[in-house]
Amino acid sequence: MCKMDISSLDYVNFRRIFERGTAEVIEEDDELLFFFDTISETYMLACDDGERAKAVLDKYADRGYEILTTTSKDAVDHMIEKYGFENIEECWQFAYTGEKPELDPRLTFRTADLSDLPTISESYDMLSEDDIAANIKRGVVLLAYEGETLVGFIGEHSEGSVGMLFVYPEHRFKGYATALENAVFARMIDQGFIPFGQVISDNEASLKLQKKNGLTMGSRKVYWTW
Repeated sequence: MCKMDISSLDYVNFRRIFERGTAEVIEEDDELLFFFDTISETYMLACDDGERAKAVLDKYADRGYEILTTTSKDAVDHMIEKYGFENIEECWQFAYTGEKPELDPRLTFRTADLSDLPTISESYDMLSEDDIAANIKRGVVLLAYEGETLVGFIGEHSEGSVGMLFVYPEHRFKGYATALENAVFARMIDQGFIPFGQVISDNEASLKLQKKNGLTMGSRKVYWTW
């Protein structure tokens, strides 16, 4: 796997990249892991020593960083102060470690294709149309139907986390958000992965949903900066 222990829930996002074989390791030892994910084009850094985290970022600065995810707030502050990064998201990480969930019998599911792009991008504005299209091409977006009616969709972000969850307003408060999450959890489990997601730390509604759906929250925050 790698030299640093990434078996805990706090590093399930890092573990996913190694398990799918898209990690390009830059530097690692028992206390530091710095690598690049070739699908999401994200640099990922785990290190509890803030000064060492900053030093390793400076060491490889010629790589031209554009986006970084890390458990080190010191590293994030360094990217903003020294490298002109302007954005930061502070998240809690959740993982589903239970039995494979049953699918909601009220719904049928199918994998989206590019003909669904206009419908999805019209409703979901947290990703660009190009990013949505890339997720569709990877076969990781599911559509849910009640009979012939599309009620919502869910997907997987480029680094492997569950995301793109959307239920149309007229179909909310029926438990369909949970049903969509369970559907993608079941698929990930079939693929041999631990389902995980990240929630912005002040999104109380989503934090409650993850706990209600039986996910376990990590003990430390995950930061994104770009």
